[in-house]
Amino acid sequence: MKKLVSLILVLTMMLSLCAVSANAEETKTLVWWTITGGDAPIDAQEVIDAANKISEEKIGVKVDLQFKTSDQLTMSLNAGEYYDMIFTCSWFNNYDENARNEYYYDITDLLADYPDLYNAIDPWWQGAVVNDRIYGIPALKDIGIQVFFRMNSDYFEGEKGMTLPDEMSFEELEPYLAAWKADHPNEYPLHLTKNGLTGFWQVHQRVVSSYLVIPYEATGEAATTIIPIWEDEQYMNMLRCLHKWYELGYINPDAATNESLPTELGTPVRSGTAWTGYKGWSNPETYGFNVKLVQYIGPYMSRASMQGALFAINAGASEENARAALKYFQLLYTDTAFRDILAYGIEGEHFNYLSNGTVLRTELGKSNYNFDTYYTGPVISASVVSASESLLGEPDQWAQVYENYKKASVSAIGSFSYDGTDTEDVRTALYAIYQNYFNELVTGTVDPDETFAKIAEEMYAIGLQDVIDDAQNQLNEYLANNQ
Repeated sequence: MKKLVSLILVLTMMLSLCAVSANAEETKTLVWWTITGGDAPIDAQEVIDAANKISEEKIGVKVDLQFKTSDQLTMSLNAGEYYDMIFTCSWFNNYDENARNEYYYDITDLLADYPDLYNAIDPWWQGAVVNDRIYGIPALKDIGIQVFFRMNSDYFEGEKGMTLPDEMSFEELEPYLAAWKADHPNEYPLHLTKNGLTGFWQVHQRVVSSYLVIPYEATGEAATTIIPIWEDEQYMNMLRCLHKWYELGYINPDAATNESLPTELGTPVRSGTAWTGYKGWSNPETYGFNVKLVQYIGPYMSRASMQGALFAINAGASEENARAALKYFQLLYTDTAFRDILAYGIEGEHFNYLSNGTVLRTELGKSNYNFDTYYTGPVISASVVSASESLLGEPDQWAQVYENYKKASVSAIGSFSYDGTDTEDVRTALYAIYQNYFNELVTGTVDPDETFAKIAEEMYAIGLQDVIDDAQNQLNEYLANNQ
């Protein structure tokens, strides 16, 4: 009898150990590298631990999330250190190049087993497709280009009774400038620095430096034809407006040499790149008045803009780890409460939910856990941030943004990047010519037609056409190999 009891105890202990071992095996811990502009957030580990408790319980997956600067991430890659998941994009840790070199896991077929993840991103997978296969998960954020006038709505709508539309052409700004100037004859409604209006050049893609471009609104053969910037009529018309407004006294006379905007808060019109529903410039406590955003450029979209942020899986990972990563991303893309933890921290400590479902960061959150949201996942799956309790964000902001993207003009040149090795010397000289006139052009100080006539003559004389031909040949070859 004693032997039987002992045998039962041994079997029970063995079964218990097996159960513990099985539970340990059920939880996968994945190494995830993402970027940061500086040091890792102070409370990063506390937040990661909180998120891991939830993801372990829900899907049996935890992450060792490591924030790395661009230099640190590059060194880790060069050293051959192991990761399961990694941040990648068009502007760092190049997604297309790494996918083509098969450094990332081909997840095309696996995605069929994670329909909620696939549907959360659909129809925006195209930025992740390389040679008809998918190697990355788009971290959906602002993937299109939109540029806005930031306008003093207290003055234009409140005081003057003028209507500020959601969108206007560049030329349609003139009546608003005229109204301000009439009421404030000694002030400049469009006060500029020497770099001109923020973002206003983004009516075209820069292909070679800033002087050889392709307009976003070009169609047909023109959509893949590289031209000098002075042949972009949309851009030239904006420069003509600026010159007209300069002569009318709407722009400060020292704009071409001015280093900074005025410190006073009364400037009625500024410019910035943002997205539909953005509230970052709307706090009257910051600007001294309420701001209305009026879009005047976009939405435009390119492969590069679609690749503003993605997450990829190491090609060297096991299928088990790849599936665990997809399971984890599926949770990030479909569970807002979970997504908010990695985005904003711990509720009640780093942020609080407001009555309309948006979030408001606490002072601790602002100091100890604050970074660009896309570092840790999709922006559209996280709750929208409000500027304050009285200045609420719109809970459906990203639905509006992506609805707007449906009418975007999309670049036809993919992720083409010009290799200027053979033209380096002449390009340096061409850039110097353009820069000689740049500040005066973008501030309206000079007549753009007369000035670009001089620039063209100087540039063609030292070899501009050779650079155009070289870039166009490279683009043609790229398009032939990537159709």
